[in-house]
Amino acid sequence: MAYAPIAKLDNFTSEEDNAQNDARGLQAIPYFLRDTADTWYQSLAVKPQTFNDFKMEFVRYFSNNNSINKLANLFTTIKQGDTETVTTYLRHFHRNLCQIQAIQADYFTAPQILNQFIRGLHSNLLQRVCPIHPVDLSTAVTHTRDFEAAELEGNHA
Repeated sequence: MAYAPIAKLDNFTSEEDNAQNDARGLQAIPYFLRDTADTWYQSLAVKPQTFNDFKMEFVRYFSNNNSINKLANLFTTIKQGDTETVTTYLRHFHRNLCQIQAIQADYFTAPQILNQFIRGLHSNLLQRVCPIHPVDLSTAVTHTRDFEAAELEGNHA
């Protein structure tokens, strides 16, 4: 069973619920945390001064991690629909990326973002963009739009 930091915090705080036990709660933190939660706590440059401050930081951090993981999973499944234009696909792609970056700006690297954009393209565009190995997202978008425009012209000619 996976370690659930927030659930464990709820169990712990129900026993340590008053100001008299604040110092005891702070002292118990290193013994209470495991795995990811312990790594997070050890990485804090400034440790919380009260147990209540600790609880608020803990919940904020782990709630955001859960939210960002859900958004990241959604982001990695974005695909251009069969009849969707590059502009519409890019709008969905960018909106989801911005939601992630609002929580954690460096969650994805530039190469990861570029690769995800390309992987999400419709297969006919994917086959044309991959071989040119665009160096950045802007270049990939430009080439993709050019290929899409050429396809539209070819269909109307």
